[in-house]
Amino acid sequence: MLALLTCLVLLLATALAQDAPFFNTSRGTSIYAAAKADGIDLTILPFATAALESIEHAYIPIALPPFSNASRIDVHVPTWYHALVPTTGQSPTPNWTLEGQFNMMQTVNIRKSVLSISSPGSTVYVDDEAKATALARLLNEYLAALSRTYPSHFAFFAVTPLPYVDAAIKEARYALERLGAAGVGLLSNHEGYYLGNPQFQPFFSFLNSSTNTSANEIIFVHPNEPCMRVPDGNGSLIIANPTVYPDGLVELYFETARTFMDLTLTSTLSTFSKLNFIVPHAGGSFPSIISRMLSRLSPAAFTAQLEVFKQRLWWDTAGPTFPYQVKGLLAYGIGTDKLVLGTDYSYVPGALVQVYKGFADEVGEVDFLNATEKDGVYHSNAEKLFGARLR
Repeated sequence: MLALLTCLVLLLATALAQDAPFFNTSRGTSIYAAAKADGIDLTILPFATAALESIEHAYIPIALPPFSNASRIDVHVPTWYHALVPTTGQSPTPNWTLEGQFNMMQTVNIRKSVLSISSPGSTVYVDDEAKATALARLLNEYLAALSRTYPSHFAFFAVTPLPYVDAAIKEARYALERLGAAGVGLLSNHEGYYLGNPQFQPFFSFLNSSTNTSANEIIFVHPNEPCMRVPDGNGSLIIANPTVYPDGLVELYFETARTFMDLTLTSTLSTFSKLNFIVPHAGGSFPSIISRMLSRLSPAAFTAQLEVFKQRLWWDTAGPTFPYQVKGLLAYGIGTDKLVLGTDYSYVPGALVQVYKGFADEVGEVDFLNATEKDGVYHSNAEKLFGARLR
């Protein structure tokens, strides 16, 4: 969903140079000052002016369709920055509009969507911390603008410039405490480093001890293009898709398995016990390897890890996950109260609203959930998970 920077098309096309002061509104000046106070130079990005214009425009409300009967909550809605990244989530970046988003929400009976940025997130500039950090700040300001303008319909997950840990901690703190983010969005790998990597421990420790809320912090994980650092003396980053198929068709689901296996085997999930995770696409291929992975542990460790999956992992339904994939997931004893609705708008090929409606309606058609459990998937499970952060 969304395109931070639909306006960026103009700036990127003409590659306008920056001259200060280019933030000619009080809001733009405030955003620039807050970034500067955090050591972030927004002017390092050639499209900063357009980004600020896009953020400013997001604060101007548009007429909304009626939402009187909408009740569902969608926790999986990627936002797009089409001009900057023509391919996101390893599929062509959708052409998103605010009007189209609201039309989808009305059709699918969704009253609130939690916005996020799909892969590659802010790490568009490999090995460039300054640009990644500046882009993360602009993305967060844009998401916050939409959430503030339409508080009844939008919340958002913060973007962080991982793998740059100190900068990511600073940005997460700003987004959670100053911008009101409902949680933090991460990728399965950040520039080739998977989430169980020891270098990320301080970041998870910060979130685990956050005083931003009395409830557990929420981390939404989206699969990224498989990447790896090669031992060439320079740590060069290469694309690591071993197949001839597009990542979005196959590899993204394995990416989810890789990073949650990494989080499990490094004890990251169990160590940071005040963190709740949302696993996309009903876990991708992860559920198919849980038993095999945990069977290598002692019986006590097996039980303990499975309990973590049952208590602190939520599983979104984005894509064609009903009925078979979800039934396999529930076979592990994971409760239906850990299923939350996801649409992946506007990522489904063709971006047809009826496709998203069909995926969502499948929840109501299955025979292995009762009426209360179906309502849980549609809204009450997410309401319990997010609490006041979703109101």
